[in-house]
This record gives sequence, structure tokens and C-alpha cells, in this order.
Amino acid sequence: MPIQSKAVVLAAAVLVVLLTAMTFATEAGTDRTPRLIKLAVFDMELDDFSAGGPIAGESAAETARLRQMTALARDLLSKSGIFELVDVQGSKSPMVGEHWLRKCNGCDADAARDLGADMSFVGLYRKISVMEQSLEIRIRDARTGQLAHVSQADLRGETDESWSRALKFLLRYELLEPESRRRKQTTLETEP
Repeated sequence: MPIQSKAVVLAAAVLVVLLTAMTFATEAGTDRTPRLIKLAVFDMELDDFSAGGPIAGESAAETARLRQMTALARDLLSKSGIFELVDVQGSKSPMVGEHWLRKCNGCDADAARDLGADMSFVGLYRKISVMEQSLEIRIRDARTGQLAHVSQADLRGETDESWSRALKFLLRYELLEPESRRRKQTTLETEP
């Protein structure tokens, strides 16, 4: 199934400045190795707009799939060499526990900051119907609450395969590879 990606970049300048500052923050000022960004990866959420979906609520299969996708996102991000994941289980935010971060107007940044993270990660699958869905990823600066990255992919079919392909696509092509290239370029530019 082809995945159509629509990259929505909000506050691109904020992302570059923020990540550059975070990347080269060092104790002694002589280490040129980019530091890992502390990232609070919250549980993936489902925003169901399908007929009857909001009334029926999340199915057991959808809950299981969301858990799988959360584990996949955390695994890929932790292995990226860019992020250090912060444990989100200790969050006291009711929005985290209720899986309502997608609609709390940026409260994920507060929750991430309270956990000691630099940035927050919220992923949500938006369901229009069984066949028409999308995945959106939002990353915010935990200090300012500003969006640093937003990307979205449309997908077809409500299956483990379609959900995981969309997630892998966005993480790889819209977040990790561009950030790795930017870090490499920045490192080369700062070498003596």
C-alpha cells in the first residue's frame, strides 16, 4: 500500500535553533559530539471520527495496536542515536493517563518538562473510516511549548501492517534521517 506523506513543518526555525543548541551543549565546551535529546514518548492515541466510533469507543484490537505502535516508536527512536527516552510512566498529568494529549492544546510539553525531558512526542492515528486513516506526529519543546516538528501520513486499512508502515515511514523519512543529516552537517561545520 502506498503511503502518501504530507510533511507539515511548523516552526522550522525553532526546530533548527533548538536542536542545534541542544545538540552542542557541553559541560566543558570542547566536546563536539552531539548530545542525545531527552524525549518523552507518550502512548500513541486514537482520534476516532468514524460513524459510531466516538460512541462505541476504542476496541480491544485498536488498544492492542496502539500499544504495539507505541512500543515500535519507542524502539526506533531509542535506537536512532538522536534521542534518549525518558520514562513517562511517572507522569502525574491526568491527560497522559487518559490518553488525551492530542486535544489538550500542548499540555504534553508541561508533562514532558515535569519528567525532565527536553521535548515531548505525541503520535495519533486519526480514523475517518476503516479504510481512511492518517497518522500525525507532534514534537514540542518542553520549555516553551512550541511545536518543533509535525508530520503526517495518510494510510489505508486498519491493520498492524498499515499502521506500522505509516509510523516507520514518518519516523525515518520525516524525522530521523533529516535530523541525522542536519547533525552531521552541523558537526562538519563546527570542526576546527
